[in-house]
Amino acid sequence: MHKNISYLYAFFGAFLIGCGAVAVDIAGEQANTALITGGIGGFIALTAGHFLKRGKRWAFILGAGEAGLLTILLGWRAGTYFIRLLNMVQASGDTVTTETAGMAFLLTTAMLIISLLTLTVSVMFAKQVLVDTK
Repeated sequence: MHKNISYLYAFFGAFLIGCGAVAVDIAGEQANTALITGGIGGFIALTAGHFLKRGKRWAFILGAGEAGLLTILLGWRAGTYFIRLLNMVQASGDTVTTETAGMAFLLTTAMLIISLLTLTVSVMFAKQVLVDTK
């Protein structure tokens, strides 16, 4: 089972890196936090997936812990982006800024959903993975 979870962590890492790159492409230099979150989080998830495939127990703990921390962080960021987006829609008619904020909210929400799913699958199969690994 640990090999299947390692593929999940590898997908999670690639997804985070991809979302960080897309955020920079869409929002430009305003997306520094998305790039940092996507780049560092993606690298950690890829590392966890690599070592979990080799049977290392600490890699599972690293990947599950990262998914938990990113769920909290991205939930907070998605909430603040949503509130900011609502204020922008009510206050002004600047569509370019509103579209950029909307895309930031959508990307952050997508990252939140994938990290929540990764955390859920990790928790569901934790007992099996911990038995299979050393």
